[in-house]
Amino acid sequence: MQRPKLSGDRVNSRWWYWIAAVPTVFAFWLVTVAWVAFAIWLEPNLLYGPSNPLVHSALVSLAAMGIPFAVLIAIFPLAVFQDTVAINRAEAGWEPSSRNYALVALLGLVALAGLAFADLSLAVIVGFVLSVPFSLYYLRERHEHVGVP
Repeated sequence: MQRPKLSGDRVNSRWWYWIAAVPTVFAFWLVTVAWVAFAIWLEPNLLYGPSNPLVHSALVSLAAMGIPFAVLIAIFPLAVFQDTVAINRAEAGWEPSSRNYALVALLGLVALAGLAFADLSLAVIVGFVLSVPFSLYYLRERHEHVGVP
């Protein structure tokens, strides 16, 4: 039995998976920070460093996930551009400006590159803070106009 065709099936793009990964990975990181902060709170002498368990847990989790975060933030503008091009080609009734949307998505990468030399942890966090709201907005608009996701 075949599933019924969705209106989003005419858009031949899976780039939105990368866009959806931005808030998903950020949420996963927040859960990781909370879990590590809880572990540090239970055993304060476990790790040495900042006295605030939340700050320490954010730094520990970024040490493990910083490079994948940076790669995801770097791919994000390309994914937005490619997905908007595919939507415009499919004539789905929504015509997002590929250039403008990609430039907005580029803000996170610019922040990441600009702050990377000063503080890499802060750069990754700011990159995500700038990317997550736009990715959620984009996914909501895509859902309303295209039907997928």
